[in-house]
Amino acid sequence: MQPLGRPVSNLTLGLMFGLGSVLIWTGFILTSRAGALTPLGMTDMVAVRFGTALLVLLPLVWRWRWQWFTPRMFLLGAIGGLAYALSVYAGFERAPASHAALLLPGLMPIVIAVLAGLLLKEEKTLWVWLGIATSSLGILVLMFESLMASSEYLAGDLWFMLACLFWGIYTIMLRAWKLQPWVATVAVVAITSLLYLPTYALVLPVGLSEVSWQTVALQAFYQGVLATIVQMLCYVRAVQLLGATRMGALMALVPVFVGALAVPMFGEAMTDGTLIGIALGVVGAGLGLVRKPRRSLMRRTDTCCRNPV
Repeated sequence: MQPLGRPVSNLTLGLMFGLGSVLIWTGFILTSRAGALTPLGMTDMVAVRFGTALLVLLPLVWRWRWQWFTPRMFLLGAIGGLAYALSVYAGFERAPASHAALLLPGLMPIVIAVLAGLLLKEEKTLWVWLGIATSSLGILVLMFESLMASSEYLAGDLWFMLACLFWGIYTIMLRAWKLQPWVATVAVVAITSLLYLPTYALVLPVGLSEVSWQTVALQAFYQGVLATIVQMLCYVRAVQLLGATRMGALMALVPVFVGALAVPMFGEAMTDGTLIGIALGVVGAGLGLVRKPRRSLMRRTDTCCRNPV
């Protein structure tokens, strides 16, 4: 007896996983911005994120304990975990969600592509570089507008740019050392927790008691489970089914979704510079689809690290 209905194609499955990743990434930006508007500080957000992820991944942390307890894994955790998290949450405290939506998914592929070309000598086609230049122009428009209007959001934008640099270095190390995504993810969670949580508990100010348990639970579930674990699985599966180039183009939807939701949620103004920057970012991502790159940094299954949250 034949099963009812047609089997789902790889394209359809890939789009489902890809859109799931896009939606989680969008929610990460909005949730992080919402948390930054509460008494929760940057130090609290980092602790909630990695403390929750550590509890969820504890069996794997113990199982692979001899794989992450190495100098390389400590370096990965310090850069891709602690340095990235502190930078990105510092940005959320100082800049609107619409800026994060443009800078984080827009600048990360640019930084990774440039570092890969300089350090790993990876080649890109003319169309890919044209797309990078277009996306970069969108980011420059936003930065120019921020400088001309006021310096209110400039510090937050610079923190987001620094976070992209840390994640780019982390990704290059992953690619050069040929590490598996799951092992690297568990290592980042374990090392960051080891380096940060004792300092947070003993030295840093703790603001968890100043907010409701519902707020802490929401941040813990989204930051520690959805953004750290589920998003990675969705992204890896989408890349396997669609390819890295198509998935990179789908990520251009993030600033569109965030821009549409940030206005009613936080009362953020959608300025001309933000709109132009988002439009150029979408066009830049689309240019990468014109021709498949000969060799792409995100070809392997470690592509989960291209668009982290």
